[in-house]
Amino acid sequence: MYIFDIDGTLLYTIDAISFHINKTLKAYGLGEVEKDKVRDFVGNGPRVLMNKSLDRVRASKDDNLREEILNAYNLSYDNNPSYLTRPYEGIRESLDELKSRGEKLVCFSNKPHSTAVKVIEDVFGKGYFDFILGYDKSYKRKPSAEGIYIIQEKFAEDFSRILYFGDSEVDIRCGKNASVFTIACSWGFRDRDILEKEKPDLIIDRVDQINSIRRI
Repeated sequence: MYIFDIDGTLLYTIDAISFHINKTLKAYGLGEVEKDKVRDFVGNGPRVLMNKSLDRVRASKDDNLREEILNAYNLSYDNNPSYLTRPYEGIRESLDELKSRGEKLVCFSNKPHSTAVKVIEDVFGKGYFDFILGYDKSYKRKPSAEGIYIIQEKFAEDFSRILYFGDSEVDIRCGKNASVFTIACSWGFRDRDILEKEKPDLIIDRVDQINSIRRI
């Protein structure tokens, strides 16, 4: 079984996230967050992303206002999550090869579940993946291993046969917490030295390397 993070692993989403963040901030009379900063802020879900963005533009610390802005961002993004979004070059070809081998493909993201489903189905088509799991309040967000446990139980897959691909320290910690083989993808939103410090089982630098990794 191949489990993939979404942002920075399957899809380049920084332009989309930046657009919706800054659209929301502008609606509240706030300044913009630079795209390279948005890149640094993603990975821990929208609440952390928005709080860091609000801190960056020196917004009010008022909890009620921040909650209102977070909800406005989530609504904006959820309404059009595939805008300015694209799969990394070669991703579809690599996934098609895995599917031709009969491998199970799963998406697992800290995005809200509805947003994760929408963006994946918009880009890849409905039913392309065997399962999509975005965050909801029924389980703990990555780096908790609970999401991987949910996926493992759903498919009754042996943990030794699960490969988990992600692009951030959050993903690496999640995979290691679940004791599954964890692959860091250096084409994503974190520099390679950050990935190396987290000591994943493997770091890959090219999309076409996905297909050469197998567990027996």
